[in-house]
Amino acid sequence: MSTSQIYPFNPVDWPAGPHDFTGDNNLGIYVDDSTQRYVPGTRLTTWDGRVFKYSGSKGALLSGFGAFNDSTAVNISVTAATIVAGQRTIPLAFASGDGYAGDGVCADKELVGGYYVTGHGVSTVQNRLIIDTDGVGVSGTGGTITLYLDGPISNALTTPFTEVVLNPYRYLTRNSGGEYQSVMGVPAANRTSTYWGWIQSWGPCWVTPGGADSVPGNSAEDRTVVFVGDGSVNGVTAITLENGYQVAGFIIDETANGTGALPLVMLQISI
Repeated sequence: MSTSQIYPFNPVDWPAGPHDFTGDNNLGIYVDDSTQRYVPGTRLTTWDGRVFKYSGSKGALLSGFGAFNDSTAVNISVTAATIVAGQRTIPLAFASGDGYAGDGVCADKELVGGYYVTGHGVSTVQNRLIIDTDGVGVSGTGGTITLYLDGPISNALTTPFTEVVLNPYRYLTRNSGGEYQSVMGVPAANRTSTYWGWIQSWGPCWVTPGGADSVPGNSAEDRTVVFVGDGSVNGVTAITLENGYQVAGFIIDETANGTGALPLVMLQISI
């Protein structure tokens, strides 16, 4: 294991370093980049309080529309070997059907930024961040991959049931899951499939109105907005939040009865 990740992962603010200014990376936050620069989930803040997260895409993304986590149905579940207290490295038996595509393939560092969850139970469950890996999975075969955790296992476990939750910022798409997926942020720029860039998760942000409500904010108390299936937002009043839609935030700009707001949204996904 290296002493640090191959990508910077500390909180960053453009133009704080380190940076590779080749290609399109000189666009800063508003980039559609073929080269990975950071660990997905790396946090960037701007002087006005906006928060951005670095991310990868598995499908084309549009600025102004929510980007959905497309990894939720492909987490890895195994029965791990016995774990001793203090252990910080975990051998993961990556099976032939594991991985994002279910084909046993796992690229170098692909699991970094994901979560290792083991010992499911009332008093034994333990959750750790994956900060590095050794080994890769091979198509149709899988392999053994060593996980490096951000902290030691505190309680010894005998052959515990274990799950590896994939990095939720690595596999973003336009929603195709029938509103089972969650929005992780709003892309700062249009994104090409398999490319890298930033999504906004907090602060003032333009989000496209649509779905069943093309004029959010056009009624009294209609200040809250929620994401709907295509990544656009609808305005709702508090009582309608019981329908379970994911809250995007609230409308910042004032509006008049019947006209609808811009809407410039105070995005409230992740700070």
